[in-house]
Amino acid sequence: MAESDNLALYRLWRPRTFSGMVAQEQVVFPLRQSVIDQKFSHALLFSGTRGTGKTSLAKIFAKAINCLNPDQGDPCNQCEICLAANDGSLMDINEIDAASHNSVDHIRRLTDEIVFTPVKAKYKVYIIDEVHMLSQGAFNALLKTLEEPPAHAVFIMATTEPHRIPATILSRCQHFQFRRIPNSEMIKRLDEIAKSIHLTVTEQALEVMAQLAGGALRDAIGLLDQTRQLRVDTIERDDVLLMAGRVPDEFLSQTARGILEQDPEALLANIQDLVMSGRDLTRFVTDLGGFFRNLLVVRVSQQPQALIQMRDQDIELLRSIARESDASSLTDLIVGLAELSTSLRF
Repeated sequence: MAESDNLALYRLWRPRTFSGMVAQEQVVFPLRQSVIDQKFSHALLFSGTRGTGKTSLAKIFAKAINCLNPDQGDPCNQCEICLAANDGSLMDINEIDAASHNSVDHIRRLTDEIVFTPVKAKYKVYIIDEVHMLSQGAFNALLKTLEEPPAHAVFIMATTEPHRIPATILSRCQHFQFRRIPNSEMIKRLDEIAKSIHLTVTEQALEVMAQLAGGALRDAIGLLDQTRQLRVDTIERDDVLLMAGRVPDEFLSQTARGILEQDPEALLANIQDLVMSGRDLTRFVTDLGGFFRNLLVVRVSQQPQALIQMRDQDIELLRSIARESDASSLTDLIVGLAELSTSLRF
């Protein structure tokens, strides 16, 4: 078995060039241009929700500024620098997990070694993932280096919580914000991956993967990876829901109707089915709250498609249910379900 057969799909499909990035043009374009112009900041901050490409783009940029034969800003992935970076053996590109290396001593060791020139590459690059997890002392130690960095040093920091980073650090970084990946873009990439591994997946199943991922392409690819373990001829929508421990939208709509129509018998029957099927009750309550949130959107918005990534027929279904209630009642239900979800979780 080839080594690549043991790798998770999201690692196999991690982009290696700017061109391979999905739906982050607002970040990719200026970074690519900065490589072409050879004018870039010594400190970059990438922020955004999980699974949107922050670490992948950091690695691409680190390669691109050191590549011996760049092509319109893209790393060639063929020179000795790119090959070493791709297999993780290039000593001049260092990836640090701030969640587990967050003390002042960790950062001081980094600042002590940064003064030395790169071994092979032009720039010594430090990718600090989850940088918001650094201690206050570590941030202070990092600040001193950011104020007067060596000419050969570049810092790329990634975070899902930029509000936790001190203003003194933020002010010395060029900040790039990553967007959630649109469902349409995720579906295209998932379809491409499925075909490459000869996996038959229905369009409805791909749509569910994209919806459940919530804008995180890595999570969507992880779901695809999970479902291929089922060893079935065709991956269907219900297969995805089963693997993710989620209930179908039809079940949510039936439950919502039972609540809005004050039909306790139908509601209790649904809850019984949920328990007997072994579904996660906390997850169900959260999903039901999301369903009522969507009902509220279609009830009050003239253009719900701008706020909800759903097919037109699904929007119409929501409209038919939302007519049975008003905005105030829906809001109360959303708040109540949120409180119930919290109490079940803790």
